[in-house]
Amino acid sequence: MFWYIFCLFLAVSFAQKEQAKPNILLLFPDQWRFDWGGSFFGIPVRTPNFERIAQSGTLFHQAVVASPLCAPSRGCLAAGKEYDFAGVPSNFANDYPVNQTTFYTLLRDKAGYHVMVCGKDDLTKKSGPGINGTYNANALGFSDYLRSSGKMDVVNSAEPHEPYGVFLQSVKSNSTPGETLWDVHKKEEKTDCQWRSYCCNNSSPLPDFAYIDNFISDNGLKLLERKPAGKPWFLQVNIAGPHPPFIITKDMHDSVLGRHYPLAVDHTTLTPAQQMVAREDYAAEIENIDTWFGKYLTFLEKSGEMNNTLVCVSSDHGEMLGDHDDWGKTQPWGGSMRVPLACMGKALGVQSGAQVSEPVTTMDMAGTFLDYAGVETADGMTTKSFRMILEGKSKQNRPYVWSGINNWRAAIQWVNETTIYKLICCNGTCPGQPKHTVDERDDDNSHAGDCPAFPPALRPSYCLPSKHKNAPKKTTILLYNTVGDPFDQHNLADKMPSIVKEMVKLLPAGKCDYKP
Repeated sequence: MFWYIFCLFLAVSFAQKEQAKPNILLLFPDQWRFDWGGSFFGIPVRTPNFERIAQSGTLFHQAVVASPLCAPSRGCLAAGKEYDFAGVPSNFANDYPVNQTTFYTLLRDKAGYHVMVCGKDDLTKKSGPGINGTYNANALGFSDYLRSSGKMDVVNSAEPHEPYGVFLQSVKSNSTPGETLWDVHKKEEKTDCQWRSYCCNNSSPLPDFAYIDNFISDNGLKLLERKPAGKPWFLQVNIAGPHPPFIITKDMHDSVLGRHYPLAVDHTTLTPAQQMVAREDYAAEIENIDTWFGKYLTFLEKSGEMNNTLVCVSSDHGEMLGDHDDWGKTQPWGGSMRVPLACMGKALGVQSGAQVSEPVTTMDMAGTFLDYAGVETADGMTTKSFRMILEGKSKQNRPYVWSGINNWRAAIQWVNETTIYKLICCNGTCPGQPKHTVDERDDDNSHAGDCPAFPPALRPSYCLPSKHKNAPKKTTILLYNTVGDPFDQHNLADKMPSIVKEMVKLLPAGKCDYKP
């Protein structure tokens, strides 16, 4: 009897110790730019649940992604490494290398977490998640999952090849006899609205429950409902929006009419009316996503898990949204590389109402989650925890942060409350076309295969033919103060050569050909 009671005591003590580790919820939309996160920047996009998380926790005003493209950014997070070392150079070059440890695996195998993921994690973007979402799922570190592809990847074949398409094919259309929602969605892909991915005047014919962001978000709640009891858990909700195409349901469309959104910075190609269509649709996607944030918070409250859960919200990259006449991402400009980031967890020591001006990289969410789980990073990981910032014990976890892809790298360094320098080095010309530079279209078209068939006025710079094929390569150096110049309109490089000289030294070795 003594040994029975003793063993029972040990089992209960172990279970209590495991549950003492905080749960972790990461809400992770796709292509959400920094200034469209709440009312903090004066844009009338209504995100009460994101604002609740930010006001109940810590809001980062200078969150930078390690690389502003879907698969590379998500690969950097998973690997806990900067872009040049994470092994995912572009969207479709290769899947995430499974021989490289992920922070998900460390949470599952070292900390005993039940690790869940839903939606477009993009860690198998080249191959896809598989018809059932199972491809490489265990090797990536997931315990349970309801994975699916992003918007454009769903319809890149004649028949469904991943779970969202399979779901659509299983539901009959109420509007067209004999058709399924897959047929409806495929027709949607052939309309002018689809290819004009940023100016969609027509609403999606899909019912609200079948809209991709609602499908993914509902799947995340299903994972929470079926998770095992008495075990710490991690869930990453990879919502497909607000990534284009900006096709939204009628209810979403009607909800954002009658507001005026700021027009794009340094924009010459679309009329204000055309821009407003894109902005209304973008706002509608974000507000619908925010509604789901609220449903997750309600789940935590009803399940009694709010006090023991660290909740973070961010995105894999931003969206140029017409700034400098450019759309999409991969550029070194603010709209592309900066994203919202907020974390809450008052009972875990996270400050309430704190706002952080110092730069932080979203890649460091990996190190932060491992820190809260009590697990060391794996060999080769360079991610650093920002837990001390969340708890008000430090202002910075790095002296500077990096971002980059293709032919450019950037270093962002905090100097003081009025000065945060961003130095950009492009080997060749820089992608995009701010008016303070000459003919800056990207020489590196390695992502041309990622391009949808945009009309000329809406094509991202990497989709356009190079204007410099016969010109010698040159190194472009640009310097900005992101505090007063968040949209990169005032290049300071010529005025501050000493700052340029010092900041070039901060860039990854061998990635900038600049010689002063």
